[in-house]
Amino acid sequence: MTKSDTEPARPDLVDEVVRRFSRERPDIDPVLLETVSRLIVAGRRMQARGARIVEAMGGHFTDYDVLGMLRTAGPPHELTPAELMELVMISSGAMTACLNRLESAGLVTRRVDESDRRVRRIALTPMGLERADQALTERYADAGRILSTFDAKTLRDLNVVLRAIAGRAASDDA
Repeated sequence: MTKSDTEPARPDLVDEVVRRFSRERPDIDPVLLETVSRLIVAGRRMQARGARIVEAMGGHFTDYDVLGMLRTAGPPHELTPAELMELVMISSGAMTACLNRLESAGLVTRRVDESDRRVRRIALTPMGLERADQALTERYADAGRILSTFDAKTLRDLNVVLRAIAGRAASDDA
């Protein structure tokens, strides 16, 4: 981390939320409140930045998440809607709407799986592959600028903590 990342910062939105809760609900642990609030704020802000980037390219944020996941499938860049729903973490209705938009835009195709005719396969078109690569390049260049003040060890340590939080949050036993 750089010196500016470790110096006391000016109060921000989360500090104000914690201050208000501490006054009105002193029974809520302020450290937990601050941690959860910072996770939410950071996630929303990073998602908003990504959304602005991909919306400038035409389309919705989720559309580009789907294109990105298809890109990671490797040639022929194909997955089922169920696989995409799990990877992108959206409902079946949201996935259907997303795939309809992407197909209408010529970015994906749908076909019946040859080994199980009940299953549909979603594949990137050449234009979809190009858009996926463009969006990924731009989104992660932007994320790199945001995270560039942190060294690799700090980011690895953060990832360990975030993985543990995500795992606990997904667990019914948490």
